[in-house]
Amino acid sequence: MIRNGFRAIATGAAVALFGLLAFGSAASADPYISMGDSTSTSSTNGGSSTYVDLLFGGFGTHPGFDETLGADEHIALAQAGQVLSGLKSQQLPTAISEINAADDTRAVTIAIGGNDALGGESCFGEATGCAAFQASYDDMVSQIRNALENDPGTEYFGLLSYYNPYKREGSGISLEDQQNVDRKLLGTNLQADQCAVETSTGLNDIAFQAGSAFGAVVADPYVAFLAGGNSFFADAIHANGLGNVALAESFLDPVGPFDCDPPPEPNCETDPSLCPVVEDRVAPRTTLVSLKRKGKRTVTFRFRSSEEGSFRCSIDGRAFSRCTSPKTLRGLKKGRHVFRVKAVDLAGNQDQTPVRRVFRIHR
Repeated sequence: MIRNGFRAIATGAAVALFGLLAFGSAASADPYISMGDSTSTSSTNGGSSTYVDLLFGGFGTHPGFDETLGADEHIALAQAGQVLSGLKSQQLPTAISEINAADDTRAVTIAIGGNDALGGESCFGEATGCAAFQASYDDMVSQIRNALENDPGTEYFGLLSYYNPYKREGSGISLEDQQNVDRKLLGTNLQADQCAVETSTGLNDIAFQAGSAFGAVVADPYVAFLAGGNSFFADAIHANGLGNVALAESFLDPVGPFDCDPPPEPNCETDPSLCPVVEDRVAPRTTLVSLKRKGKRTVTFRFRSSEEGSFRCSIDGRAFSRCTSPKTLRGLKKGRHVFRVKAVDLAGNQDQTPVRRVFRIHR
């Protein structure tokens, strides 16, 4: 499993991420926005103080988002007992509005789904999967990502995958029931899948896959809570001070986003309506629409084809591989780079003159 620590994010984004400490005239705030359920409430809005307050203000030897990212305000939206549908109707509109209004949003964290997975949603842990919940979760993450794309600067965007609160001695829950909770969180294979699979059955599967799909890191405190056991809990479910430190540290040393291959596209074999009626021998034409820089070492290319089909991309002379538009390249080294992309139509014809773009990473 690839782990991108908070310091690695700092390296990748360089001064753009951690050096923005000047607030100007303060006409608009540069906020950290936290969303979620009872695991993520804040003393700033009348709730219990949790890891989100540690992330904003710092703890121990860890400086907070106020120092590292230049966040000058904590907009705490999490509510106890919240489920995904409630977050989308009550917290998400406010978050989008605040991102749009902010001079430069510095961080967004989301922790939601625990009450859905361990409460009323029966799909979790079942072989049939949770397609409807996953589509709604993806929509939430996509809306935040789209808002951040229109926000200046580089932002920290993190999702929480959940620990199993019952997998410890003295929880009062049988080993069988502890295993059932694991299936609700990790899926029937008991392993969080970072990339899209045919059927996602666990809450953490859905969080990891959304992070990979929309460029968010994922905090994964599961192993830390196994090690901490009862010392991390204030009650049967919620973290105490030590547990909240572990949660905050999991956001500072997150995993992902993972570079996943796009899911297989429908073809003539799986969908006869896609079969060409007349043999097509005309290759599509590829057009590069834009190159957008995000931070110091990340670039995003957008491109299109004259025909329906797919794309193949190459960076720095490597073999072409399947890709989609937009294509984001992260962690690029300093120096000259060459990006190439070519379209492939439904009949398999490839553009014989791939679009080529030379660009430089200066530092």
